[in-house]
Amino acid sequence: MENEKEIKSYLLKRMGKIMKQPLGRLKYPFFDPGMDYAGEQWDWDSCFEGQALYGAFDIFSETELAGYGITREKVAEHGKGSVLNFLEAQEEDGYIPILVCEGGIFEGYFKKEHENNQCVNPGKLICLAACNACRFTGDYTWLDVDKLIAYLGYFEKNLYHEATGLFFFQDDIMVGIDNNPTVFYRNPRSCADIYLNSIMYVEYCSASEILKMTGDGRAEEIADKAAKLKDAVNREMWDEHDGIFYSQDLTRYEAEKKVKDMKFHSGLGPSWNSTPLKIRFWACFLPMWAGLCPADRAERMCKHLEINDDIFAAYGIRTCARNEKMYNLEKSSNPSNWLGAVWTVANVLIWIGLKRYGHVELAEKLKNATISLLGNSVKNYGDTFESYHPDTGEPMLHPEFLSFNLLVFEMMK
Repeated sequence: MENEKEIKSYLLKRMGKIMKQPLGRLKYPFFDPGMDYAGEQWDWDSCFEGQALYGAFDIFSETELAGYGITREKVAEHGKGSVLNFLEAQEEDGYIPILVCEGGIFEGYFKKEHENNQCVNPGKLICLAACNACRFTGDYTWLDVDKLIAYLGYFEKNLYHEATGLFFFQDDIMVGIDNNPTVFYRNPRSCADIYLNSIMYVEYCSASEILKMTGDGRAEEIADKAAKLKDAVNREMWDEHDGIFYSQDLTRYEAEKKVKDMKFHSGLGPSWNSTPLKIRFWACFLPMWAGLCPADRAERMCKHLEINDDIFAAYGIRTCARNEKMYNLEKSSNPSNWLGAVWTVANVLIWIGLKRYGHVELAEKLKNATISLLGNSVKNYGDTFESYHPDTGEPMLHPEFLSFNLLVFEMMK
């Protein structure tokens, strides 16, 4: 309880600072991640910040929050505004950038790349952010749903693998998990990532809910796409031997060689459409967060969290398993290091998945580890950080990082 008090006190005093007023290209009020991200609105940061602030009203009284300038009206305005800023930045083909900013190194970068016909990785969790804002306000009529459909259509046209029914990243630039080991330094358009496909399922479900609540007849079509993707993830990405979901390699090369009149490999061809990338990293558990896997598969996945501390460490989930060759705890900000360090977003999303599938003891253990981590951080360093050492709880980089750390409110409801 003491750690919870420390965290609540720290975040309550600071979380209002992530709500920023319109600025240049950011025409609507928005959430930024805190720290040195002034004038920047990122996709999954702003989505989960909104989710956290909506949840804060289940923890604090409205009077207490109002004392720090946090009201329902203001949070709703910034939640909706964060979505509207992304929709404002949308291109005619549906592409939405991962970042909308005014000033800074990335100003104009994504638009320029897009105009040069570069297929760049789009932003993500736009539909979930919109749906969360709709649920919080009870209002589903404030956004242009055609823009959400076009955004999903961009993925379907440019980043969809027909043979598997899975989505892939264009390359390893701006994927969210900066050095995701199944995407990082790999060939372009080669990886159907479990992180991306779990997110896309949630995006379809969120879009379908919005359309249904507004009486839009396309709700069923989008729900069907969600069901189709759910089937593809379970068919193509589940590993029955290891009992876990893996990202998949989509590359294929057919050698065209002959000896006299005999062509090699002209008979039996491969019956599989993808090859598993057997690397255990935190996103392998996201199908539980997304709610797309059967209960028996969730049960088997949990064994990976119970057997030893290769994944579940003293302070939560190692973002890459300790016994993987990629495991690395160097302090790096370019790329941000997701090869083992604990990030609050990984802890909380996996915790949500554990709760969803009824794994109460594991969920409670992960909750306690997360609250201990952030509570000690506040007590010992007077701050919360971007990521942490999984065994010692030592901060890795970037103090004054609010963003994903606000998601700890989900655990305190």
